[in-house]
Amino acid sequence: MKNFIYKTILMASLLLLVNTSAYAEGCIVVSKDIKVEEFTKDEIERIFLGKTTILRDGTRVQVVLSSGDDKIANGFLKKFTGKTQRRFKKYWLKLVFAGYGIAPKFFKNDQKAKEYIENQEGVVAFITEDEIKDMKNLKMVIVSN
Repeated sequence: MKNFIYKTILMASLLLLVNTSAYAEGCIVVSKDIKVEEFTKDEIERIFLGKTTILRDGTRVQVVLSSGDDKIANGFLKKFTGKTQRRFKKYWLKLVFAGYGIAPKFFKNDQKAKEYIENQEGVVAFITEDEIKDMKNLKMVIVSN
């Protein structure tokens, strides 16, 4: 019995480790016009699920998701929305067809996502790269618990 408990704790720890590092190679970025420097986990969830459409600073939100690496994108979505990429897209299809929202922009290529984000205002995006040094009109934000 003691062995079983140790194995269970070890497996749970490994799952948590994998789950928290799954989106480590991606980042949340916003356009320069957004004055918010930090989001809570709850705010990110509400933004990406379309429940928050106007930020604290009064900016109307446009959501962008880059899934250049599906594992990283799935890790991010699982952590912050509780949905896989497939379920996330289905969720948005239902909202759009019911007339309750404007779906996020989805990009399979990080470069195309960057080009789009740099030319827009009010963007909150998840991209699967950490390197944003070449981006002109974007800034990385901190996500706190």
